[in-house]
Amino acid sequence: MNSSLLMLWGVWDNIYQRCTRLRYIEKGANIFRVVPLRYRGETLVTTDHKRIHNGDLILKIHIHNYYFATLCKGVKDDLKLALLLRRHIMQSLPKLAHYLETLENKEDIKGIVGTTMLHKGVQPLGFSISDVPMNWFFRYKRWYLRLLLRIIHPDGKRRVQAWNHEMPLKRVYMSKETLLARYGSGNQTTGDTN
Repeated sequence: MNSSLLMLWGVWDNIYQRCTRLRYIEKGANIFRVVPLRYRGETLVTTDHKRIHNGDLILKIHIHNYYFATLCKGVKDDLKLALLLRRHIMQSLPKLAHYLETLENKEDIKGIVGTTMLHKGVQPLGFSISDVPMNWFFRYKRWYLRLLLRIIHPDGKRRVQAWNHEMPLKRVYMSKETLLARYGSGNQTTGDTN
């Protein structure tokens, strides 16, 4: 990515951060930003058979795209990009679990939910995947994420065109119980990212 473009994006990201309720898990060291809110959508059934209903309190997770773009600078190989993203998600999940454990209202939170086109390979990490309704909001979000991919990926324009039908927007989610069991402080393997 062009250094000037990355710098401008950094300025925009700071403004965006101040204008939203997104919270850093660990600024500059965690790929997730989160916001607690009420879930809106169809009932989600997680891998451990928990249910997240419309109106339930969740942690909405967002990949910190600007931070990831800084990590990807100079990486041109698709496989290396995918492995880099997976590694940082694996490193970030234990800290996300710790963050949830420290919240005063943690008992009320049902799970974590995000929306992404980068959903391949997340199921072994404990996530479930489902389709999203392609209403105006999700159409806009898909357009925005495709724009980010064009910016982040060194061959982004060609990739977006080639993956047009292979990159549906999906909802990824995990129950609080699975997150804490797999990545929480009670799990002795939380530091193992291999």
